[in-house]
Amino acid sequence: MAATVTINRLTGPAGTIVETPITGLNTRANTADAHSATDTASPIEIPTGADNYSYWVNTQLDCTVAPDILINNIEWYADTDNFGTGVSSKTTTVPRAGYTIASGTTGVTGIVLSDANYSGGSLAPTVPLDSFTYTTGSPLAVPGSTAATGAFGSIVVYQVAVASTADPGVEPTGGPETWTWRYDET
Repeated sequence: MAATVTINRLTGPAGTIVETPITGLNTRANTADAHSATDTASPIEIPTGADNYSYWVNTQLDCTVAPDILINNIEWYADTDNFGTGVSSKTTTVPRAGYTIASGTTGVTGIVLSDANYSGGSLAPTVPLDSFTYTTGSPLAVPGSTAATGAFGSIVVYQVAVASTADPGVEPTGGPETWTWRYDET
């Protein structure tokens, strides 16, 4: 029997992580630690100076029906376009044990995704890189595998940055973007 796998967005403090299924949905990168498909109450404001950032978005796979044998070779990649002028995104992986709640100033900017800010250096083995460097032909390798049900694989965490050159509006000129997870199942 084929496994059933969902993508979850992780929010809240480490002791009480909220896992919201987002498979097939939009999830906004905004300035709040919450999943939202349509909320515009916490936008990433276009700054007059230095960049403003989304709160980081933590996502992880969850197996609700176990594979016959194993799910492994997990990968993640972006679509072939980008957000447009003045908007960028960085992505990395972090082990589940290193999960850190997203924070910043709600409605203005998030804290920059870095080793110093994300659980004191738990972003290894990868550092945040431009999300659009990960393509179908050169995906981000996500550590982990599973033969059972439950959350598995490392967390893929990304953050959107908005510069003063960004176009105003609900979605930038290049978005919305599609992030794809893929894996092998036996």
